[in-house]
Amino acid sequence: MNSRIVGGVTVALNDGPIRTEYGRGFDGRPSARLVIGDGPDSVAISVTGSPGQLLDQLQAAVAELAAWTIRMENLKALPEVA
Repeated sequence: MNSRIVGGVTVALNDGPIRTEYGRGFDGRPSARLVIGDGPDSVAISVTGSPGQLLDQLQAAVAELAAWTIRMENLKALPEVA
């Protein structure tokens, strides 16, 4: 089983919200999702069938994005040069 995008999706994270949801799927089995956004403007990533190593990769990717955001904020703080 591979990752699958159902329709091309781009989500602007902006200021969230981000949450996790746990429950039962349509088939009654336990499910877990990462949800970005709220209400009809939300997108969910199901992690129900994901191995732990894949979630480790997701965590590392988020840490990389956080570091990039900090670098960009630090660059904004530098004075402009002519």
